[in-house]
Amino acid sequence: MASEGTGLHPLLKGWNNPPAECCGNWTPDGRRFVFQATRDGKTEIWSMPAGAFHSLLPALSAPVPVTSGQMNSMVPDPSPDGSKLYMIGQQLRGQLARYDASSHEFLPYLGGIAADFIDFSRDGEWIAYVEFPKGTLWRSRLDGSERLQLTFPPVEAMVPHWSPDGKRIVYFGVEAGKRPRVYIVSANGGTPAPISPQGGELNPGWSPEGTAIMFSDIPFGGKDPLQVGIHTVDLRTGNLQTIPGSTGIFSPKWSPDGRYIAATALDAPRILLFDFQTQKWEEIAKGWAFENWSRDSRYLYYMRSGRAPGIRRIRLSDRKIEDVADLTAVRQGGRLAGLQFALAPNDAPVLLLDTGTQEIYSLNWRKP
Repeated sequence: MASEGTGLHPLLKGWNNPPAECCGNWTPDGRRFVFQATRDGKTEIWSMPAGAFHSLLPALSAPVPVTSGQMNSMVPDPSPDGSKLYMIGQQLRGQLARYDASSHEFLPYLGGIAADFIDFSRDGEWIAYVEFPKGTLWRSRLDGSERLQLTFPPVEAMVPHWSPDGKRIVYFGVEAGKRPRVYIVSANGGTPAPISPQGGELNPGWSPEGTAIMFSDIPFGGKDPLQVGIHTVDLRTGNLQTIPGSTGIFSPKWSPDGRYIAATALDAPRILLFDFQTQKWEEIAKGWAFENWSRDSRYLYYMRSGRAPGIRRIRLSDRKIEDVADLTAVRQGGRLAGLQFALAPNDAPVLLLDTGTQEIYSLNWRKP
C-alpha cells in the first residue's frame, strides 16, 4: 500500500501456493525489496524490483532467487552501502537419543536417526516416527528393517500412535491453508482416512481396547482457547462424546489400563488427571508438555520447563514426584522442541537432539 495507507493489494498473489513469505527489507537505494520465501520445503532469499509495487508494471513483478543451496536462508538484511546481504543460514538436523540412567546422559538410539514424534508398538517391536525435518510418517522394526513411508507431502504428520493391536496408526496432519485433521492409516500403508468430515482435531490417541479415538479441540484459530474440550469418537458407530468437565483442557493421554486420562490445562501450566471411576478431574502436577504413561500405568512422565528443565514422573499410588532426567545442557530438536518426548519400551525417555546449525552469513551481492 502507499505510505498514506491507500491502495492496499496483494503483492505476490498466486506466486506461491500456499503463501509463505516474510521478513523483507528494502535495499538502501530503495530500488529492490528482498525477502524470504519457503517453496517445496526449502526457504530461500528472493529479490524483486521496486517496479513490482506498481500495479501498472506487472512484467517487473516476478521475484528472482538470490540464494540456492542445501541450507535454509532467512531474514535478509542489506548492508548500509548495499554491497552485501546479511542473512541467517540454517541447517536442520536431529539425532534420536535415549536417556541412560547409569551415565545420566542422552546417548544415540536406533542409530541416531532423525526421528521426531516417536511412538512404539505395544509389543515393543515396532516404531512409528515423523522424519525430521521433512514431516513424513514412517514405521519400521526397531532394527530399522521393514521401513515403510506412510504419508507424503504436502501433509505434515505429527503425534502418531500405534493401535493396541499394532495394525493401524493414528496421527494428525497439518497442511498449509487447511485445518489440522486426525487420520488413521494402516501400518502396511495405504490411503489415510480422516476420523471426521470437518477436521479440527488435535493430539489423537487410542482407547486401550482400540475401538475409539480420543482427541482435543484446537486451542487456536478463532476459537476461545478456554472453550476447547476433549472428545472420543467410537470407530464402530461414529458416536461422538465429550469427556465431562474437560472445558479448557487439551492434549489428552489415555492410560494403558484405561482408568485415567492425563491432560494439560490451558489457563496455566497444570497437569490434570481424569478418573473414569469417579468422573472427576484432579490437578496432580505443574507443567506444560505432552505427558507419557509408563507401560504398566503406574507412572505418568512429564516435562518440566523453565530455568531447570527436566523430565519428571509422578507415581499414581501416592502422587510422589521424582526427577528422572536433567535437560539443562540438552539441545532439544524437532517440531515441538522442549515440549515433547517419548518413552522407550523400557520406559527410558527418548527425544530428538538438535544437531543442526544456525549461523549469520555475509553475501557479496550483485543486485539483479
